[in-house]
Amino acid sequence: MHSLYKTAGKCTLNRNKVRYPNQKEAQLALAVIKGRGNPKHTEKRAYHCPICHGWHLTSAETVNDTILSGSVLQHTNPNAFNTGMEAFKSGSRQGRYSISKASLTRRVRHLLHLFAANDIPEDSWDNPWLWATLRFQIMWHGGDEKAEQLLSTSKKTVKIAGNMLAEDKTPFLHVAENRKEARQLHDTPLPAWLAVALLADIGKEQEI
Repeated sequence: MHSLYKTAGKCTLNRNKVRYPNQKEAQLALAVIKGRGNPKHTEKRAYHCPICHGWHLTSAETVNDTILSGSVLQHTNPNAFNTGMEAFKSGSRQGRYSISKASLTRRVRHLLHLFAANDIPEDSWDNPWLWATLRFQIMWHGGDEKAEQLLSTSKKTVKIAGNMLAEDKTPFLHVAENRKEARQLHDTPLPAWLAVALLADIGKEQEI
């Protein structure tokens, strides 16, 4: 404990993060750090942690610059994480990725992080269409880079198509791994922004 401010141990998820009991103590700690002028410490502001419910310091300039890590997003969005894990577990073993639990966990966490970074609507994070589409990109269209390209395109199409639902899902059912999943996807709302992003991706493939 520092004489000028109080700490409350470490974050329960990230043991490298000092936990402050409230915003006031975090701001005091930030002022002390800035006052020392140590170039190794670049902390710029305090933020609330949704996992340990304490406060931490970060080098990010603004709240929007602070994109939570995949491990944090796993805990704050358990349904999305579980949907992603199930989607990749059910994928063909002929694909491009390892099906070990540790490997899949890292991949799904990384994709959750990309959702946040690309402003993918949070109410779509547990949509099976999103995960089936990303799995298809990773397995058959060039790996993680293709998935990242699709999410980057989706960031633009969200603004164009919003959260409307695509009525005709048939042209997109090729992302399903089997008939059971195709039936599930057929009965699940398909966000129009994802359909538009997929069409844009198909267009790029045809140009090559």
